[in-house]
Amino acid sequence: MTEQNQEQVKQNLQDTNQWIRILYMVLFWIVLYFSIMVTGVLVFIQVLFSLVTGSDNKNLREFSAGLTKYINQILLFVTYNEERKPFPFAAWGELEEAGSIEAEATVETGDNDISTETSVEKYIRSQEGK
Repeated sequence: MTEQNQEQVKQNLQDTNQWIRILYMVLFWIVLYFSIMVTGVLVFIQVLFSLVTGSDNKNLREFSAGLTKYINQILLFVTYNEERKPFPFAAWGELEEAGSIEAEATVETGDNDISTETSVEKYIRSQEGK
């Protein structure tokens, strides 16, 4: 390792912003763990509700859709694909506007633009008519 590389590593290790980011990542990892447990409970309740009533519960479905979006935001943050922190540092279900990877992407194909959306967004849109 060259002296210049060693100096760069030393600067990176002393950068407080890196350590603060790592602390947030650990905290959001803990939140992610509990969010996934809540998702499992919601699945179980939704299955019971469906067996008893013959259909799902709209309120649980909408909350679950928001929760899965939140889990996605946490995963983007802890994997360095997103710099903005999710709730409670932003409103529930959305991130503050800043340059980052968007959930919706547009692909140019000649004269046509094709918009793609996440599977969660597709599911929510498909369930709105029920």
